[in-house]
Amino acid sequence: MWRSEREMAEVQVDLDLITPIHVQVRAHDLLEAGEYAAAVELIRKESQVSRWEAEEVAKALQAGHVLPDFPMPWEGDLSTRVLKLVTAGRRKEAVFLVRSHEDMSRPEAEAFVDAQLREPGTQLDETGPR
Repeated sequence: MWRSEREMAEVQVDLDLITPIHVQVRAHDLLEAGEYAAAVELIRKESQVSRWEAEEVAKALQAGHVLPDFPMPWEGDLSTRVLKLVTAGRRKEAVFLVRSHEDMSRPEAEAFVDAQLREPGTQLDETGPR
């Protein structure tokens, strides 16, 4: 009787710390207010990750990075989503979204958001888009 032995190999895949954009924005606000522990706790609970992973996300946000958002089917293109966020008073979230999806710096993403507001068909007044 012939019997072969199978060799087992362990493969580890290092995934990015995927964090929802709205969680990144809220955590960033806490970090700017000097509330590091609260930011870590928010990331841990909202993203359902370990404390270590939450601390890694917080450190990345403190360093000025934006992490990937959860890949989901979104309604409309990026420009449409940006306009919806801005009209809802969530400009910072729009900037984070652009940075995450287009790998842009903060100034580039802010310029992109501002350019969407100047597109034909978008009306602005003193209070913003309407």
